Amino acid sequence: MLKILNIIYRFLPSFLLLVLFYGCSSFKGPLYPEIIYNKRQPLISVTYEYGEIELILPLWYDAAVPDNILFKVYAQADTLHPILSILQESPKEFLAYLPQGVLDIQNKTNIIKIIPQDNNFDPVKVRFKGIRFGRLTLPRKTIKMGQLVVRGNTYLNKNDSLVSGASVTLQSYDNIINSTKSNQSGKFQIAIPGEYKYAEHLRIVAGENLIFKPFIKKLDFSKSRKLELKIGLGPSDKMKEPLYMTNKNNVHFRESPEIGSETLFLLKEGEVVSVDKVTPGEYFGFIEVSLDKSKNIQLEGWINRSDLRLVNFNNIYKQQFERNK
Repeated sequence: MLKILNIIYRFLPSFLLLVLFYGCSSFKGPLYPEIIYNKRQPLISVTYEYGEIELILPLWYDAAVPDNILFKVYAQADTLHPILSILQESPKEFLAYLPQGVLDIQNKTNIIKIIPQDNNFDPVKVRFKGIRFGRLTLPRKTIKMGQLVVRGNTYLNKNDSLVSGASVTLQSYDNIINSTKSNQSGKFQIAIPGEYKYAEHLRIVAGENLIFKPFIKKLDFSKSRKLELKIGLGPSDKMKEPLYMTNKNNVHFRESPEIGSETLFLLKEGEVVSVDKVTPGEYFGFIEVSLDKSKNIQLEGWINRSDLRLVNFNNIYKQQFERNK
């Protein structure tokens, strides 16, 4: 063993001098003519940008407020499959968070459906153009009760012929809320705001532009927002000719022709009288009085001749009548 160590110590200085002189290049590995690939995939660094859409729709309630509202959000003109559906108590603003990239950012094909859970309100649609991500605040939307609608037709009670151009108004007390006229087919449609749904003194008045007394009926929308009426104007076919009508208000309809006889009614202008007897100064005849459920009865009495004029069914409009007087 000592002999081996003596040999190593003898040649070690020479070996170290050889390394220092020639360097590490004297110890070369094998050379290869081409690059050798190890088949490993290179590492790729990818940065993801992630965000969401904060959608805000301020709401304003005109008069009444529904208890609950169903909101549905549709994207890119797909009205069959909502991307979000929320039922909640009526909020001051609708707030929703949507995934990035779901909305159409070029056109207004995105829709919010506002569906109040109350039959007194109509659904509302809001169309809007989206954004990729971030906060999107839409213009304020007003939620109000649906309109109250009355539709029907106007006709003459005497022969059921349709009356065109008859005035139709909806009134609260004597205040006109809205007005229209029947068309060439005798049909009409008129609407007022839903806030009048429970008004106690709401009525329809028709035919004020005709020579007859107008049709007046109290309206009740408590069970439905839409009503349909057939409005008969003028005397019925039970009133026999000759027919006269009062030419002013507060005409005395008396029990007998004698001076000082009892006044049964004070008649308004346009009240039709079926005349049966004639005296030099008085007419005796019948008037129609409407009862509940559209029933009429006839009452007899006497009227001063100067308070009446002959009815002409070919001239039933007030303006036309005034021109032809």
